[in-house]
Amino acid sequence: MRNEKRNGRSPQWWKTAVILLVIFLLYAYGLQVTRVNLQEPLEPRRQENLVSLIRSFAQPDLFAYETETRRMAVSLRMPCPEQVRGSQVSIEGRELLMVPNCASTTQDPITITGSGFLPNAQGLIAWTPNETTSTRRVAEFKVGADGQIETTFTMPDIRPSEEPQTLEIVEVVDRQIVGLSDTTYEALDKIVETVLMALIASTIGTLISIPLSFVAARNLMQNVKTPITSIMIGIILFPILGGLAFWLGQLLIGPLLSEDSTFLASLQTSLESLRFVGNFIFVLFELFVLLVPLTFGFFGALAANMVGSRLGELVIRQLPETTTRILNFVTTLVGTAVLFILIALGVTWINLLGIREFLPETPQAQITLFLLPGLILGLIAALLTLRVPAKYHYPIGLVVYNITRTIFNAVRSIEPLMMGFVFVVWVGLGPFAGIMALTLHSMADLGKLFSEEVENIDQGPVEAITATGANQVQRIVYAVVPQITPHYIAYIFYRWDINVRLSTIIGFVGGGGIGFVLQRNINQLLYTRASVMVIAIAIVVIVLDNISAKVRSRII
Repeated sequence: MRNEKRNGRSPQWWKTAVILLVIFLLYAYGLQVTRVNLQEPLEPRRQENLVSLIRSFAQPDLFAYETETRRMAVSLRMPCPEQVRGSQVSIEGRELLMVPNCASTTQDPITITGSGFLPNAQGLIAWTPNETTSTRRVAEFKVGADGQIETTFTMPDIRPSEEPQTLEIVEVVDRQIVGLSDTTYEALDKIVETVLMALIASTIGTLISIPLSFVAARNLMQNVKTPITSIMIGIILFPILGGLAFWLGQLLIGPLLSEDSTFLASLQTSLESLRFVGNFIFVLFELFVLLVPLTFGFFGALAANMVGSRLGELVIRQLPETTTRILNFVTTLVGTAVLFILIALGVTWINLLGIREFLPETPQAQITLFLLPGLILGLIAALLTLRVPAKYHYPIGLVVYNITRTIFNAVRSIEPLMMGFVFVVWVGLGPFAGIMALTLHSMADLGKLFSEEVENIDQGPVEAITATGANQVQRIVYAVVPQITPHYIAYIFYRWDINVRLSTIIGFVGGGGIGFVLQRNINQLLYTRASVMVIAIAIVVIVLDNISAKVRSRII
C-alpha cells in the first residue's frame, strides 16, 4: 500500500515541480526581454527630472493672474573662459551673487544666492539666448522668511557665443486672480468637443451594432437552415437586384449631385442663419443623399435573399427528388461562379498583395478572366451536392453567425489609435476622423457584447412564443427584445464612457478633441497647461462613470 501511494504521489510532485520551473523561467526570460532595470529609477538625475515633472503637473494653469514683479539681470557666459568667476549685482537694496557666471555643459551646476528680497515671495530664473526673442524658464525659487534665496540649477541648453548672455531673476511681488486662464477656456471647449464626439460615435455605433447582434447570436442562428437552391438563387440574384436597386437610388439623387445643380449650395446658404442647428439639418440631408443608393442596394439584396428563399422552399416541396437534384447542381454551379467573381473583384479592388499589377484594368476584362476559375469551382461544388440528399437543409445561420463574429473580432483587434490614423489620412485632421474611428470600434465592441447578451437570455419565453406558431421575427420581437433592452441601454452608456477616454488617445494622432491639445502641450513641454487638460479629462470621466453607474443600477 505504501509503495502504491508513493508511486501515485510521485508523478504529482514532479508535475508541480516542472510547472513551477517553467513559470520561473518564463518570468526570468520576461524580465530580460522587457529590460527591467531597477537601478535606473534610482539615478539622481532621473529622480530630479521626475520631481520637476510632478511639480509642473501640480501647478496647473487654471487661472489668469495680474502679477507685479521685480527683475534683476545678470550676465552668463557660454562656454566658460579660462578663468571662472562669479557675478554680483545690487539693485534697490537687493544683493545677488551667481557662482560661477558661466556654463560649458548642461551638467555644470550654477548657484545663485541673494538677500533683500520680499519674504516668502516666489520667483523664477529666465534665460533669453542670444539672437532669439523667446525666453526659457530655467529654474524656480522661493524666498525664505528672512528675505534670502539660494538655488542651484543647470542650464537646459548650451548656446556658445562671444557676447555674454542674460539670466533674469524675476521676483513676484504681488499676484491676484483675475479670472480663468486661456488654457482653462481651451480645455473647456475641447472637453465639450470630446464628449460630443464620443456621444455621436456611440450613437452611430449602437445603431449599426443592434441589428448585427441578432445575426451574431448563436442561439438565434443555429436553427436557421435552408436548401442549397435557396442559397444559390439568392447569390445569383444578389448582383442583379442589388445592383439594379443601387442604380435606381443613384438615379433618384442624381439631379441633386450633378455639376449643374445648385440645390445643396443654396440649401446650405439658407440654413447658415440657424447656426449649428442649420448645420445639423444640412449634414443630415447630406447623409440622406449619400445613404439613399446604399439603402436601395441593401433592400435589393434583401429582396434577392427573400426571392431565393421562397423559390428554394417551393422547389423542395413540389418537385421530385431527381429534378431537385438537377436544379441543385445547376444553381450551385452558377451561384458558386458568381460568388467567386464577386469576391475576386473585391480582392482586386483592395489590391491585396498587389494583385492589380497582374490583372487587366477594366472590370469587364477582369470578369472575363475570373469566369473560367469560377466555373471550375462551381463545378466542383455542384458535384459535391450530389453526395448529400437532394432536399437537405444547410445550416446557413451558423455560417452567417461565424462570419459576423469573425468580423467583430477582427475589427476589435485593431486599436482605435490605428483606426484614427487611417481616418485622419482619409478625411484630414479633426474630430470627424475621431468620430469615424470610435464608431467603427464601438460597432464591433457593442456588437459582441449585445450578441452575447442575446445568447444568455432565458429560453422559456422563446419556447412559449414558438409554441404559438410564431415565426423567427416574432420570436425576436416578443421574446428576445424585452429581455435584452435594459442590458443594451446599460452597455450603451458604458460605451459612451469608454469612448470619452478613447477619444483622448485618438487625439494624439490628430483625431480632434482634448487629446490633440494635450499632445501639443506635452510636445512643447508646457506641462502646466497639460495638467489642466488632464484635470478636465479626469473630471469628465468621473462624472460619466457615476452617471453610467446610476443608470445601470436603475435599469438592470
